[in-house]
This record gives sequence, C-alpha cells and structure tokens, in this order.
Amino acid sequence: MYNLWRLIVRHQLILTFILCQGFALAWFFSSHGYPRGRWVRTSLEVQGSWDEYVSDMSQLTELAHQNEQLLLENAQLRSELMKTKQRGIPLAAQSKFANTVVPTEIIRSKTHLSANFLIINSGEEDGVQPGQGALHGGFAVGKVVETTANHALLLPLIHTGMEWSARLGKNGPVGRIFWNGKDTQIAQLEDIPRNLVVSPGDTVYTSGFQGVFPPELTFGFVASTAPEQDGEFQRIQIDLGAPFQELRYLHIVDDRSSQEIQDWMNPAP
Repeated sequence: MYNLWRLIVRHQLILTFILCQGFALAWFFSSHGYPRGRWVRTSLEVQGSWDEYVSDMSQLTELAHQNEQLLLENAQLRSELMKTKQRGIPLAAQSKFANTVVPTEIIRSKTHLSANFLIINSGEEDGVQPGQGALHGGFAVGKVVETTANHALLLPLIHTGMEWSARLGKNGPVGRIFWNGKDTQIAQLEDIPRNLVVSPGDTVYTSGFQGVFPPELTFGFVASTAPEQDGEFQRIQIDLGAPFQELRYLHIVDDRSSQEIQDWMNPAP
C-alpha cells in the first residue's frame, strides 16, 4: 500500500492531467451534438463489427453441422439410387449385388505430388474396407487401399501409379485412365480405337470391371484438346469431374458384387 501511495505521489501531475482530460472529453461529448453523434456512430460500428464476427463464427459452426447432415442424407439417397438401378437383378441376388454408401470427411490430403493420397475419418468400424471406391458429388475420386478401425487411406485418380478401367459413353469401348502427374484436373484415356469419333463433352464412365466402382458412375468428360494418335489407338484428354484441390467430403461405395467376383477369381484351396 505504501509503495502504491509513493507511485501516485511521484506521478501525480500525469495522473491529474489524465483525470482532467477525461472529465473534459466526457463534458465535450455530452454537451456537443456532433461529437456525441460521432462517438455513438463509432461505438455502433465497433459493436456491429464485433457482433457480425460473432455471428459469422456461429454460422460457421452451424454450417459444419448442416454439411454433415447433408452428407448423411446424400449417402442415403445415393444408396437408394443404386438400388433402383439394380431392380433388373433377380430378387434372390439383390442382397449380394446391392451397394451401400458410407459418408466420410477428408482429414488430410496431398494433391501436389506424383503419388497423392487422401486420409478419411472413417474406417473398419464404419464399414470401410480396402478396395472400395470413393465418390464426390457422383464423380469417381479414388480407391481405399488401407484401413484401421477409424481411418482409411485412399489413392486418388491423380496418382501416377494407378490405372482405372473406364468406358467412353454408356455403350462405347473400354479403355484405361491414368494420370501423367501434371494438371490435377486432367487425366488421359487410352486404348480407344483410332477410328472412333470422339467429341468434346462426351462422358467417360466407370466400367465396373475393376470391382472398385459400380458401372456408369462418372470419371469426367472428354476435353476439347485433340486426341493423340498412337498406332491403332488414340489417347484422349479427360476433364476429371471431382475437384481434387477442394475436396472435403466423400462417399465410400461398398460394391458387394466385387467381393463375390474376387471369390470366383481366387477360389479357396
């Protein structure tokens, strides 16, 4: 207490000036219309900016919750859509060839390397298994290669070590899609006959032959770049449908028929 008193005495002139200045400003703002109005407007601006910031943060939290709900609803709708497409399959086989969809979120990704990858926050406890395909908005994204109880590692289309079976058009020839390690939105489609007329905007679908994706999902669209001729075949540039630089939410597709095909190809001894 004594030290505090000594400090006040030592700086009494400065403290007196600050106190008098405060009284003078208070009197000035309270007795003059323009400064008082200006002060009120400034206070309103500051308070309004703060309230807007708080509101934006609250909306972001709510938006994240809404995105999760939409992801779940989209997964349910996509499952129903796939079941609808499979109504031509005999009833006894529908349970074996049905597709389920698991919604998930990307928690880490690399999209600027030649060997890119995605890590999601769903794993074996959520029904995710190696070999399943990943979708974004109906577009093919990649393949699950490793899983733990709660996480999984995916290799995307933009991985130089991966190839994918694709069909040009719903009734066209089947070729191979690969990525040359350059533009993350451009892939190459090979093994398409040279005499086939290809137009920009033609859709490139999954063939269903690899057991990763069900057939007739979309890889992307034929780019406007002219195809390259390679002997009896042509190499076509494809605009990939999935926005790999912006990915956050995915759907993991469980194509149950692929497991039965694998069982046929690899019978138990």
